Amino acid sequence: MLASMPPTHQLRPYQANTLLSLLGNIHAHPGETFTVMFPRQAGKNEVSSALVAALLLANVEAGGSIVVCAPTLYPQAQISYQRTADRLRANAHRFAHRFSNEGTTLRYGAASAVFLSGSPEANVAGHTASILLIGDEAQDLDEDWFNRQFRPMTASTGAPTVLFGTPWQGDSLLEKAVAANRTHDEEFSTHPRSACFPWHNETRWQEIARKQAEYGRFVAQERDRLGADHPIFLSQYELVAARAEHRLLTASQLWSLEGAFGPLDAPLPHERYVGGLDFAGEGIGGDATVLTIARLVDGVAELVFVAPWRGQPFHEVSAEVAALARGWRLERLVCDATGMGAPLTATLARELGRRIQPLTFTRSEKSALGFDLIAAASTGALRIAAPTNDALRMLWDELRTCRSEPVIGGQLSWNAPAGRHDDCVASLALCLRAARNAGPARLAVGRK
Repeated sequence: MLASMPPTHQLRPYQANTLLSLLGNIHAHPGETFTVMFPRQAGKNEVSSALVAALLLANVEAGGSIVVCAPTLYPQAQISYQRTADRLRANAHRFAHRFSNEGTTLRYGAASAVFLSGSPEANVAGHTASILLIGDEAQDLDEDWFNRQFRPMTASTGAPTVLFGTPWQGDSLLEKAVAANRTHDEEFSTHPRSACFPWHNETRWQEIARKQAEYGRFVAQERDRLGADHPIFLSQYELVAARAEHRLLTASQLWSLEGAFGPLDAPLPHERYVGGLDFAGEGIGGDATVLTIARLVDGVAELVFVAPWRGQPFHEVSAEVAALARGWRLERLVCDATGMGAPLTATLARELGRRIQPLTFTRSEKSALGFDLIAAASTGALRIAAPTNDALRMLWDELRTCRSEPVIGGQLSWNAPAGRHDDCVASLALCLRAARNAGPARLAVGRK
């Protein structure tokens, strides 16, 4: 089988070693599950495509089928399909058999590989994996769905499974398999095959950086941009899972947020200001509509003003927010346009024009706002005035108690614990988005 695989010189050494390990284990241990973790941009998809191509070529006469699933058909499974097709075409001159493709299926002689969506909404019934089952970005695959719909594809064939990805939740489909394989590798650490053919293959970014300085610089830039403790950096580069449930901001991040300045009641001359508005609506329990305002200083958003409203009529809040936006000369005001926030945002847009930017709190949008907050707290891009008034004390209290939880798809869910509120935190996140969208200062150009 190894003699018929595409040349490994197309891969970096750590990729080639992983590919050889997988091929050896697939041949020696039918029906088992093997795992691979590489940091982001380290080429695990290249290993996956080389693995599929090698197995198609090895089974070109005997035939058989490979099933590859990814969280989405487009673009994830389609990218894997295209990479594998390109690899097969590049090696077609070495073999006499005919290569063809139809839909999301690649055929080489009597062997085939089909690329499917792992989404619970996809219809994947009727497929069989007689050679191999692959789960790509397996941390984002629903475990129950994969076990009910994809695992049975190997039931009658005894085909092994390979899961690729990075850690995230700590208990995802991928991470459970990794934990089991690490235990296996430790138990068989003295076996002659264990060093060359581990069931779990993992490469750290530091190891890659020692051979590829450009990659090391790239990861260092990501660490500086996100912060070393950012969940995405930890997951995608350090290969460390986010905790199942914890505070949105750590104690050290909260400590780093407090600025050496106090709040302002009005804008100062020649300074730039932006705002965020989280809307609670009229008489909605204990929730508050909150406006936060930050000044922009050398790439840092310094939050200097917080104004909450509880249970006030819609038209009063709208009028007061508009007056404050004008008084503070806000360049950008990002407003919560979710549900009942939509009419308030539309009213403000009519009065304040293009400085108003609506934002709807979808799951992905809220996740992005949470990640932005964590990154800003970790890198010094956000500072908050000391809690010297009730509104700021409310904001700081919410920041200390706000919880977060990693969810499938590499996203972050964050909210207040039961009986508490996160209106100020939401407003702060919107204010930070406004700061990011404000752009550079505009220079006045006079006539000569």
